Amino acid sequence: MQRQFDIFIAQAPGALAIHWGWLVALGLGLAVLGVLAIWRARTATLIYVVVLGVMLLAAAFAVLFLAFSLTGYWTGFFIHVLWAILLAITGFILVTRPTISAEAITLVIAFYFLVTGVVAIGFALSSHIQGEWLYVLDGLVSVALAALLLTGWPVTGLWAIGLFIGIDLILRGGAIVALGLSLRALAQ
Repeated sequence: MQRQFDIFIAQAPGALAIHWGWLVALGLGLAVLGVLAIWRARTATLIYVVVLGVMLLAAAFAVLFLAFSLTGYWTGFFIHVLWAILLAITGFILVTRPTISAEAITLVIAFYFLVTGVVAIGFALSSHIQGEWLYVLDGLVSVALAALLLTGWPVTGLWAIGLFIGIDLILRGGAIVALGLSLRALAQ
């Protein structure tokens, strides 16, 4: 990954390097949004669930439009109509019941962490690869996150998604700031 980044920086156009400040500002803005999402994790969770529901409703209308634009293909028509109905129902539930939806999404995330953690630990212990302790550590962190989410569920459903989004925004903002500062060095 570092090699790809070095190639990008070496081949970045001069115009992009001149405007490095915009990238730094964008990264700092994302980091600030991440801090706000962590600070108001419940609100961020509910906003995320409602926005996800609106996106699913928009996707339902798009798939329904696609179904009616595919004339002559009855099998494709019915599959697309059923898919649009499923998207619309899911989106409607997310928009109208964001708290319960957040709890359900958090439960799915917890089981995802549990399964991926157990698989990572099993992979590390069954294969003979170098640095297997990193895979075991990754699996243990995933299992610990799953345990944290499951032991506090359904209350964790009210803040976990907002916390995860906040952490992700901070990390992505930091990466964009690093990119902007690297471009600044290129411009000089």
